[in-house]
Amino acid sequence: MTGISFVVPVRNGAHLIRETVESIAAQADGRSMELIVVDDGSTDGTLAIVDCLRYELAAVIPVRVIRRHGTGAAAAINAGLDAARYPIVCQIDQDVCVQPGWMRSITAELSDRSVGAAQGWYATDSRASIWPRVMGLDLEQRYAAITGDTDHVCTGNAAYRRDAIRRVGMFDETMGYGYDNDMSYRLREAGYRLGFCREARALHKWREGGAGYFVQQYGLGYGRIDVVDRHRNRFAGDRVSPTMMMLHPIVLTAALLLVVMSAFAYAFDWPAVPLAAAAGALVAVLVIERLWAAASTVRRFGDRAAWLFPLVHLVRDLAWVTAIAVWLLRRLAGRPSRPSHSMQPRPAFAAVERRSVTNSL
Repeated sequence: MTGISFVVPVRNGAHLIRETVESIAAQADGRSMELIVVDDGSTDGTLAIVDCLRYELAAVIPVRVIRRHGTGAAAAINAGLDAARYPIVCQIDQDVCVQPGWMRSITAELSDRSVGAAQGWYATDSRASIWPRVMGLDLEQRYAAITGDTDHVCTGNAAYRRDAIRRVGMFDETMGYGYDNDMSYRLREAGYRLGFCREARALHKWREGGAGYFVQQYGLGYGRIDVVDRHRNRFAGDRVSPTMMMLHPIVLTAALLLVVMSAFAYAFDWPAVPLAAAAGALVAVLVIERLWAAASTVRRFGDRAAWLFPLVHLVRDLAWVTAIAVWLLRRLAGRPSRPSHSMQPRPAFAAVERRSVTNSL
């Protein structure tokens, strides 16, 4: 049986990392396993917790630690891939907990040598607060539309064929959010298939609150522009981020420009009402489209939190519009792309360490 390497990049994950690592250890099924934790400059006690886990889980899975100094998630994953002993590498994020049977299901996708990577399913945590639930439901609604293979494997809940990653040149370390899109497209261009495994379930602890949601969506929007700058044929998105999602910030940008134009028209006593009405119509189109998606999601998943799609996704669209503006200003100023432009680490929290119950592992 082929051994499995797990790579977990982490930065300021002290309040998350124990549950993540324990969920990985619980995947043990008799195959050789290893876990490589790549710490990218944590300041919150993450390393102390991982050191404890190394001893607690020694009989289940060997845990190695690689230390880096804030060079970004893509560079951290590359470091883990370089250190991995086994040909299949499962990459899990610090805020993801894989569910029972995850490893068995997702590695089965890679039994076909033509598959270079496989994506698991992010399930919505019904116990989460409203912002993470809405984000999770939105992603599940988009996943539900995927049939067969995919064209975008999201890191954090994925398995890769190590030699395929090396063949296409590893993850782009200049990128923040979007480095997984870039890798997926390069794998496809190299002739690999990308699997989508609905049975490989994982829970993602999305950032809490409206401010946390805005920050994360700003980063995702900024990273998406970096992706489109490298892959112009992906302007319309992919199967995980479809065309309608990509159009939302463009339509909102047009609406905001019309509002500004109507304000100028009003100031100079020109006809302003048609411009304002056009802006309102564009926003109404966005709201109606999201209401339609919300109704479909409530029917499919039974969670009424999806009715907040119109409001929450206007916040997402505004975050993406802001990201577009900042990206363009940086490009005009000749500033090179950096991972930190889109991907900000979580704040450092003091974590209360607890003893792990490993008898069931």
